Amino acid sequence: MSKDYRYQSEELDSVEEEDFHTKKVGTKRHQSVKNKQNRDFQRREKQRRLMHEGS
Repeated sequence: MSKDYRYQSEELDSVEEEDFHTKKVGTKRHQSVKNKQNRDFQRREKQRRLMHEGS
């Protein structure tokens, strides 16, 4: 049996698209993590300032 190479490029393309999609989702997740860290930092700074004003 010989392999039919007509469909090979399509298979390779679909794998590359899946890989690209995975990287895209990873970037979104990374951005959301950075946003969360930034919000946490700002919240702590605000609480620290309020504590200094209160005393």
